[in-house]
Amino acid sequence: MALMVTYDEPNVSREDYDAVRAQVGWEHAPPAGCLLHMSYFDDAGFHTVDIWDSQAELDAYLAKRFNPALKMLHLPDAAPKAMDLHLVAASPALEKYFLPAPAID
Repeated sequence: MALMVTYDEPNVSREDYDAVRAQVGWEHAPPAGCLLHMSYFDDAGFHTVDIWDSQAELDAYLAKRFNPALKMLHLPDAAPKAMDLHLVAASPALEKYFLPAPAID
């Protein structure tokens, strides 16, 4: 079953996020199983909302790519919250916000 995964971190800056993105290579090598990644900043800090195909793929990504990148950048390990996904409804206009990335086999 697909998951919606949220991650909230009050002490991550835009610069930290961009450094992590560069380290894990989202745009060049999207993680297997991640169907959607969105991020935002507000007064409470940094937040992401992702959609993953499975818990196993999320766990593999955290262990092999994401948490090692955080450690290298001296940031705390991620503690995302995962919930079973009930529905995704998206307008085709959303596509204008997509970053170019290769297809995942």
